[in-house]
Amino acid sequence: MMKIKRILIENIGPYKNKEFIFEHSCSLIIDKNEAGKSVLAKSILEALYPSKQPLIPLNNGKITLEIESDNEFFQITRNYRGYQIFKNGNPIKHETKTKGRIIKKLPGEIIFNIPKEIFINSSYLAQKAGINTKELYSVTSFLEQAIDTGFQDTSASSALTKIKEALYDNIHSGAIFPFNTKGKLDTAIKIWEEKLTEYEEKKAYLQNLVEEQTEIIKNYIESLSEFENINHEIIKLDSDYATWKIQQNNFYLREIQILEKRNDELKEFEGMVEFYKNFENLKPEEQRFIILYENEIQSLQEDLMLKEEKKKKIKKLLKKLSLINILTVISSILGGIFIDNIFYIGVIFCLFAFFYQLKLNSENKKLNHDIKTLNLKHDEISKKIDYIISNFTAPINSKNEFFSLFKKVSTHKNEIKEFIENSRKIEELKKLLLSEKEIDFYESKIISRNKEFNNLNIEDYEQKKEKLLNLKEQINDKIHKLQADYDKIIQHRKEIEKITDHIQVAVKNLEILEKFKEALQKSFEVLENITKKHHELWSQKLNEKASKLLSNITDKTVHISFGKDLSFNIKVPEIEYPLPEKEIENKLSGGITEQIYLTVRLILADILSKGMKIPFILDEPFAHSDDERFFKGMKYLIQEIANSNQVIILSCHQNRLKLIEELKGFFCLISVSNEA
Repeated sequence: MMKIKRILIENIGPYKNKEFIFEHSCSLIIDKNEAGKSVLAKSILEALYPSKQPLIPLNNGKITLEIESDNEFFQITRNYRGYQIFKNGNPIKHETKTKGRIIKKLPGEIIFNIPKEIFINSSYLAQKAGINTKELYSVTSFLEQAIDTGFQDTSASSALTKIKEALYDNIHSGAIFPFNTKGKLDTAIKIWEEKLTEYEEKKAYLQNLVEEQTEIIKNYIESLSEFENINHEIIKLDSDYATWKIQQNNFYLREIQILEKRNDELKEFEGMVEFYKNFENLKPEEQRFIILYENEIQSLQEDLMLKEEKKKKIKKLLKKLSLINILTVISSILGGIFIDNIFYIGVIFCLFAFFYQLKLNSENKKLNHDIKTLNLKHDEISKKIDYIISNFTAPINSKNEFFSLFKKVSTHKNEIKEFIENSRKIEELKKLLLSEKEIDFYESKIISRNKEFNNLNIEDYEQKKEKLLNLKEQINDKIHKLQADYDKIIQHRKEIEKITDHIQVAVKNLEILEKFKEALQKSFEVLENITKKHHELWSQKLNEKASKLLSNITDKTVHISFGKDLSFNIKVPEIEYPLPEKEIENKLSGGITEQIYLTVRLILADILSKGMKIPFILDEPFAHSDDERFFKGMKYLIQEIANSNQVIILSCHQNRLKLIEELKGFFCLISVSNEA
C-alpha cells in the first residue's frame, strides 16, 4: 500500500506552519467551510503533480509531502522555485535529455507510475462527481499504457516509435510542430508548398535584377582596378620619396661628422666663442672704444706723468726762490747799513723774484687744473670699460684678463668664426635629421633600395603626388556612387543564396511531412485497432467489477455496463431502459450520480494503477447523498477500500459525523485548525 504519511504546509492559505500526520489507513477530516480543507487537498495534488500555474499561491510558501510503501520512503518538497524528490533520503533525478528535449517527470509519475490525468480522474476527487473521459482515454495518456500492459503488437510499437521520432526531431529543429490530425498535416503541407512557390518566384525575380545590372558590376570592378593602380603608383612614388629622405638623412649625418671633426681641431678656441659673441653684440662705438682703450689710456697716463713732473719742478723752484728772497732781504738790510746802494739792489732783486714766483704759481695752478681734468677723464674711461666688461657673459676676473682674452680673440678671429659657423650648421643639420620613428616609417615605405636620388629627382614629388591624389579622389567618388548599386546586387545575391537554402529546407520539410503523413496515417490505423482491442479488454474488466461494487455502495440492484468504446450506461429499477452516460445527471438524483461516478473511479484506479495501491483523496464524495446513502458509502470506503488503499476523506458536514459513530475504530479524525 502506498501511503501518504505526513504533509507540512508553510505560509500557504490559513496555514503558517501546519503539520498533518496520517497514521491510520483511513483519515477523516470534517470541519466548517473555509477552514482549510481544500488548501490541504490542493497542496497534496500540487506536491504530487506540480503545475506551471500552481493551484495554490506559493510565493513564500512551501509544501513537504512524505509517502511510504512497504520498503521505500519518498519525500517531496515544493516551493515557488520548483520541486525536489528524495527516495530513502537520496535525491532522485527527474530531468532527462532526449534528442535535445528536456523531459521532466513529475513526482506522482515517478512514485505512482501514472500520469496526472489518470490520477485526477480516479484517485483524486475535488468536489466534482464527473470524470473527464477525454483526458482519461486520450491517445497520449492511454496508448503507452496499452503497449506497456500487454499489447505488444510489433506494428503498433513500430508505428508509435516512428511517431515519437518524427515529433521529437521536428519539434527540436523547429521545422514543424506535432500534428495530431490529418487536417492540420494537410494545412502544413499546403503552407510549405505556398512557401516553396513564393521562394522560387522571388529567386527568379532577383536573378533577373542581377543579370540586368551586370554593366554596373563591370564599371565597379574597373573602377576598383583603376583605384588599385593609382594606389600602386602612389606607393611607388612614396617609396622613391622615402628613399630620397633616407639618403638625405645619411648625407646630413656625414656633413655633421665632417663639421664635428673640424670643430674638434678648433677645440682650443671653443672657450673664446662666448667672448667673441659678446664682443660682436656690442655697438660699433663700444667696439671702437675697446680697440682704442689701451692706446688712449696709455697716452692719458703719459700726459699725466709729464704734468706731474713739471708740477714737482715748479714746486721745487718756488721753494728755492722763497729761500733766495729771504736771504736777499736779510743781505740787503745788513748791507745797506754799510753800503747805501746794496739795499736798493736787494729790493730790485726781490721784486724781480716776486714777479717770477707769481708766474710760476700761475703755471702751477694751470697744471693742477690739467691734472684734475686728466684724472676725471681717466676715471670716466675706467668706468666705461668696467660697464662694458660687466655686460660680457663670458667669465672675466679682471681688466687684464679681459684685454688678454681680447688680444687672443683678435688674433684668432677667423678660427673662432669658423668654429661658430660650423656649430650653427651642425645644429641646423641636426634639425633636419629624421627621428627613429620617422626612419622606421620611411623604411617601411621603401620598395626598392637600389635607386639613387638627388634634389633634381625628387623636386616634382609633391606635384606628382597631388595629381595622383586628385585622380584617386575622383575615382573614389565614382566608386561611392556605384557602391550603393553594387551593394544591392551583392545583397540580392546573398538573398538568392538564402532563398536557395529556404527552398532546400522547404523541399526537405515537404518530404518529411509527406512521409510523416504517410506514417501517421498508417500509425493511426494500427492505433485505432489497438485502442479498440484495449477498450474491449477494459470494458470486460470494468463490467466484471462495476455492478457488484456499485450494488455494495448503493445497497440496490444497479447494473452498470461499459461498451467497447468505454462509454457506459446504467440500469436502475426505477427506469425501464438503460440510461446512457450523458443522461445520468439529468435522470438520476445527485446521490446516486455521486455513487456511480465514485464506483467508476474506484474501478479505474484499481485497473490503471497496475496493482499499485495508491491513496484516495476524496473531497466531499457524498455531498449530495441523503443520510442513508452517506452512511453506506462512507462505511464501504472506511471498512472495505481502506483495507487495500489509503483513504483521506474531506467534508464540511460536521453534523453527519454522528451518523458514522459506530465506525469510529476504523478511521482517524484529524483537525485542520492552524495551531502553529
